[in-house]
Amino acid sequence: MVAPDANWTITSQNGGSAFNMNSGGDQVFFFQPNAGAAFNNPAGADNASFVNCTLLYAFSTVGPPNSWYSSLGGTYPAGYGFTNTTQLSGLPPGSPCFVMSPAAGTDFIKYIGPVAFTFPAYPSLYQVQWMVDIDDNTRWLNQGSCATYNTPSGTSPNYAAGFTFPATAGGFVNGRWTGAKGPDWFDCRNWDDAEVPIATSNVVINSSYAPANSCVIGVNPTPPTAVCATLQITSPGAAKNLTIQNGGVLQVGGAVTIGNTGVSAFNGVILGNGATDGNITATSLTLSGTGTSKGGFRSEQVGNTAAIGGNITINTGGYLDLQGGVSGGTISLTGNYSNNDAITAFDESGSTMIFNGTGPQSINTSGFQEDYGYLTMNKSANDLTLNAPISVKSTLTMNSGRIMTSDPGGLLTLTNTASVSAANDAAPSFVHGPMVKIGTTSFTFPIGKGTRLHPASITNVAAGATDAFIAEYFAADPNVDIGTPIETPPLDHISSCEYWKVDQHSGTPLGRVTLSWKAPMSCGVTNLTDLRVTKWDGSMWRDRGNGGAFGTVLLGTIPQAASQETAFLAAQEDFWTLASVSTDNPLPIELLWFDARRDGSEVRLDWATASERNNDYFTVERSADANTFTEVLRVDGAGNSTTTLSYSDYDHWPLPGTSFYRLRQTDFDGATAVSDMVAVKMPGKGGNGLVVLNEPERLIALHDFSVGSRIEVLDMTGRLVWQSRVETEERSFVPIAQLGTGAYVLRVSDALRAESVPFVR
Repeated sequence: MVAPDANWTITSQNGGSAFNMNSGGDQVFFFQPNAGAAFNNPAGADNASFVNCTLLYAFSTVGPPNSWYSSLGGTYPAGYGFTNTTQLSGLPPGSPCFVMSPAAGTDFIKYIGPVAFTFPAYPSLYQVQWMVDIDDNTRWLNQGSCATYNTPSGTSPNYAAGFTFPATAGGFVNGRWTGAKGPDWFDCRNWDDAEVPIATSNVVINSSYAPANSCVIGVNPTPPTAVCATLQITSPGAAKNLTIQNGGVLQVGGAVTIGNTGVSAFNGVILGNGATDGNITATSLTLSGTGTSKGGFRSEQVGNTAAIGGNITINTGGYLDLQGGVSGGTISLTGNYSNNDAITAFDESGSTMIFNGTGPQSINTSGFQEDYGYLTMNKSANDLTLNAPISVKSTLTMNSGRIMTSDPGGLLTLTNTASVSAANDAAPSFVHGPMVKIGTTSFTFPIGKGTRLHPASITNVAAGATDAFIAEYFAADPNVDIGTPIETPPLDHISSCEYWKVDQHSGTPLGRVTLSWKAPMSCGVTNLTDLRVTKWDGSMWRDRGNGGAFGTVLLGTIPQAASQETAFLAAQEDFWTLASVSTDNPLPIELLWFDARRDGSEVRLDWATASERNNDYFTVERSADANTFTEVLRVDGAGNSTTTLSYSDYDHWPLPGTSFYRLRQTDFDGATAVSDMVAVKMPGKGGNGLVVLNEPERLIALHDFSVGSRIEVLDMTGRLVWQSRVETEERSFVPIAQLGTGAYVLRVSDALRAESVPFVR
């Protein structure tokens, strides 16, 4: 052994001066000495140790261990690795990626180059390219004898005479996939810088750098968890996919971006479709392509999961494939879903989309109706807003969180094969707006407003497979919104606090309508026998009978009478509400308005009723958090009245900051009804500088800005959509009926400061 120059020191463990790299086992280790470096080799012993040295490269004649198992402290699979015998050395701790082993069982083996050595010319490669080639036992050839070894030829120089392998400095890119040695993500030789990606690596899988192999997480079953900072997959040439299988997991700390600019085939991420699954997490998923060149994400097995902690965006040429027959892949999403391509860009059959973000979320398309297989609401806060129409084909699961809909731009449709489960007002979780049900089976619409579920049902359906009903609940006075005349006899009065729209949406389906009531929002059901279903016929409210009211005065349902099932009119909208054939039942009082307003150091409380029935007393309640209320004062009611009555009183010791007031009315029999809340802002600590109450047609902004300050509404792009000036102190009213469904920001400002609050229309 001869050192090539003065910069190298060669030490033989056995004290010899030569070695033949024979099949019995020989090793060469390259170290970079650091301060205090030492080599310890007891005379005649087989073991040696290196102190304060950095291992650069390991070279052995007998099969290498699988390097990624070693680097992760794992156990070498059968058939791999060294055994610590007198002739074989295991991979030293801290060894970098490469451990080379020429063909086993040969002597006089010689490196002959990447393809065929051409002497004297030889290509200049980057350092890592050299290491990959040297590590490949197909690059080595048995020369047969020492004489042949030292004889130069067209494919074999005389190394002993001196030969330079030209290496190009630099050129490494951390996280760039080459696939030089195979498909395994955990084989460091497949990465441009010979390092398996870590949490800070920005991974790029591109056919320009990886001409041979796509990438696989899970070549070996139950692999370790793969990590990276971002993942970008593009294909200007041949398709290059990342497949996650065999229980593989990829945790991406940031965005996953998949594009395809030149392959007429799928290119992107594939979650395994074999006996076991693959899982991925990321902060966003963006898919794009050109024409038939699809940049996509595919998950077709029920065990696969993808958790996206942000937005999913399908741009032109993008493709999201979750189809799997009866059961497909599952995606959990905390951000917005946007399909800017076409309905064919999302293959949804059998798949599950879970919306579970704590902030506002939305579904957006370029104008078409998006289809979902299974859609699940698991939102612990805020709502899912439909900025485009959608349909659900299998099951809509309403665990928690409301779906904000509108007709026609944000309509929710359940197909004839779809069902609903778990709607509730505890979370709350229901459809806040209109929804459509197609088909011939009975169905209960999980609809409501505010924080309360108020369902309506269709039974005894007579319809075709494509016929559909539409339904929506309104927490408002039908006497004001629809019309006050009623048919008499037998009706005495109708509810003045709620109504439903249950109507034909397509075709001419018929069926029996069932309404519900729930205290206190339904204004006090007291007599189930006298309760009726009533329907607006365009000029008056018509009695549709009592087909068997069921429940208690606090909670129940009432179907229309069987003789009235064909009550739908194609020429108009069909509105329904509760009514009574006696003075009992809905609306013990007809409350015209309730208001609370600062008056010096006190809060003035005013309200008025148009009529009262069996009204015992009013209670004004106050809360600091709009959740927990306590009684402030009590005022006697009029009992029974058919004229307008006005009431006024004061809260003499209001709370500092923002408080919320509401009016509770109690009947002689104990039934109660509660008004909407009104907020008041008083001087002192407590509450926010700007408080917004969101009503159906307007916002009420409570603030401490002076008259003349600017008040504005901006959409989520920062575009100004409405502006005005503060006209009165403490409270401003902002019309929002003209705004489209979506998220906005209310901003109030003067020359010194500005405050903003987000809201959802």
